[in-house]
Formats: sequence, C-alpha cells, structure tokens
Amino acid sequence: MLSRFQNITKENIPKIDYHMHTVWTDGENTSLEMYNRAIQEGLNSILFSEHARKTSADWFLKFSDEIRSLPKSSCQALVGVETKVVDFDGAIDSVDQILEVCDLVMASVHRFPGEKDMKKMCSDIDKKEALKIELDLSLAVLENKRVNILGHPFGMSIRRFNIQPTEDDFKQIIKKAAETGIAIEVNSHYHDNSWEIINWCKEFGALISLGSNAHNVNKVGHINRILKGEEFV
Repeated sequence: MLSRFQNITKENIPKIDYHMHTVWTDGENTSLEMYNRAIQEGLNSILFSEHARKTSADWFLKFSDEIRSLPKSSCQALVGVETKVVDFDGAIDSVDQILEVCDLVMASVHRFPGEKDMKKMCSDIDKKEALKIELDLSLAVLENKRVNILGHPFGMSIRRFNIQPTEDDFKQIIKKAAETGIAIEVNSHYHDNSWEIINWCKEFGALISLGSNAHNVNKVGHINRILKGEEFV
C-alpha cells in the first residue's frame, strides 16, 4: 500500500494524506467533512489515523464502521490508528481488537515511558537527553511487526523540546525503517525539512508516508501543498 510512494519527486507527488483526526478524538470536523474536503483537494487516498489506546476498542470499532461506510468515490478512505510507543522494547498502546480492523497502524512517540505530566517532563528533562530517548524509542518500535508507519519522527523533540535532530539522527531511524519495512512519515505539522527527509528515505530505500496531521478541514492535504511549495509549515 505504501511501496508505490518511494519514488517521490516534485513532479510526482502522491495525492495522499495519511494522517488526520476527527471529532472521534481531538479533531474539529466529522469524518464525512474531512473526506469531502479531501475530494475537493484532489486526493485519491486518505488515512483516518485516529488516536486510540488499549482501552479504546469499543468506540474504535464504531469509528471503523463509520469510515467503511463513507461514500465510495475517487478518494479511498482507509481506517488507521495512531498509537503511542510505550517502552524501549517497542510495545505500542493498542490491542488486537483495534489493530485487526486497521488498514495501516501508525506508532508515534508522544510520551516517555512512565511520564504522565507533560509540563513537568518538558521542564525536568535535558533537551539532548530528550532527543536521545525519542531516538531510542523510535528505533525500538521499528522492530514491531504490527506497525506500518512511524509517525512524525522526532516530533516531540522538535515541538515540545525545541531541539532539532541532526541529519545523522534522522538517518539512523530511516536506515532502520528501510531494514524493517516500516514507512517513515513526512509530516507537514512537524517537519520543515520535508524534502530532505524524503531524499534521505530514497537514499536508504525506506518507504515513505505523507501526512498533514490534519485536525480540521483546512489542513487536509497540507503536506501536498507544502511539497509543491504553495504553503509553509
């Protein structure tokens, strides 16, 4: 499903958005509203990557049914989950009941193991230490065979700790992803060096996923507009 997106060029940008959220979690619009905007944007495939935990099975199955019932058109709507990495063994906060109804599973580093208070975490942990922890968690989850996409690599370091990973940091993750067959997400909400990441993925032969992290209709397809140079992060 993701293999055909390896050879991305400025003249051949896939018309996809594989990261969006709706009112089922922290989004502002319904799935139908997001889907209709995707059609208006000329997208041909989207992934509803809703946040979910191990305790989310009941509502997630209803969410999955809703996505499956969207009108069939030129745009393919996929069921996905964005689940957090929970430890240095690469475990994710999900269960089979959720994973089995998903077309694609995205794992993202959202918290550090054992941390509950985000504000306290950001103030107590050194920036370079935070970057190393996120790197180690990412490398670990890239061994998890239930995962298809590594969501917004280094997103927590970039947004919450205001530290930029180096080219070598990115390449460590990308090289590992190429070995395990998990796609690297290029996310327009977190990455201001989207084309660099794409080129590094191509260098190592890693799969690529494009996402806008859209929480409302205005951000649907944002990654495509970024790559075309029509908008900025």
